[in-house]
Amino acid sequence: MKSHIQNLAMMSAVIAFASCNSAKTEAKPEIKTETKAAEVDTAAAVSEDLKTETKSVEGKVTEILNGKDGYTATIETADKEIYLVTISHSNLKDHTQFRSVKIGETIKVKGDYWKMENTNNITVRELQ
Repeated sequence: MKSHIQNLAMMSAVIAFASCNSAKTEAKPEIKTETKAAEVDTAAAVSEDLKTETKSVEGKVTEILNGKDGYTATIETADKEIYLVTISHSNLKDHTQFRSVKIGETIKVKGDYWKMENTNNITVRELQ
């Protein structure tokens, strides 16, 4: 009985190793694509929409929402404009600039400006 179990185990090991070493050569189909002028124009228009503008803003912190690796602060400028600024270690050019701010503190930020549903947003690259 013992020899049957040993033979069965050895045969299983040989089959397992053989199946791992088998060469698989599949012919991959060649895909040909044609670029049309309309597609190129659409792609250019989309990339134009995705371009970000760099903006520098100074204002008073009115609200703070903590996140996983940073926080989003709502700041109000002297002109009464409201900005949501996202401050995180990974987005800053120099991660040593990262610091916590308090409500009522005045901060100056510089980063990628974008607008979503009439809300001004800045992904902060420099925190001063």
